[in-house]
Amino acid sequence: MSKIKKRVSFADAAGFTLEFVKIIPPHSGEDYVNIYTSNLWNVNNNYSRSLPSPQPLGKYLSPSFTEPYKTSSFFERVYSQNVCLESIVCHYSVVTGSIRVTNIGFAKEVIVRFTPDNWKSYRDIWADYLSSSMDGKTDKFWFRVTVPMDSAVDLEIKFAIRYCIGGQEFWDNNLNSNYKIQCIESS
Repeated sequence: MSKIKKRVSFADAAGFTLEFVKIIPPHSGEDYVNIYTSNLWNVNNNYSRSLPSPQPLGKYLSPSFTEPYKTSSFFERVYSQNVCLESIVCHYSVVTGSIRVTNIGFAKEVIVRFTPDNWKSYRDIWADYLSSSMDGKTDKFWFRVTVPMDSAVDLEIKFAIRYCIGGQEFWDNNLNSNYKIQCIESS
């Protein structure tokens, strides 16, 4: 009996992308499927093309803060706090964001803590590592949260980011203001 040799290859070694997020809003039909892949973002994390818009839902989410990467002090914040939200995209009921952390060790845990009721309750969402984002000094993680469609129009969602590594814990809470996302009625 002859042994069959097996060989393993990886997509990134062949030049293919590994990261993608498929967002399916709570609608029926193929018209509402949007796919976010790493090639939709340019080097500065600016959204490089517009997404197809589903039919209006009557309300949408909007960040109530300036994205940190748009400020001149972004990397100062990353290095002083060891963690900082980089960018965020709100597309109807879906919030997708990227987080930058300092590379001070291997086993990293990055969590986004959300609250819809001013911290009376909260939910932790694990952020995923983006393997193509390392620059030696920092690493990038991403997260995705879907907000229920039946949320009140005046809902304010607050969140902060926790980074744990080597028994240490670091937080980014938007310079003690919390990051805030508003649910706004469409006009």
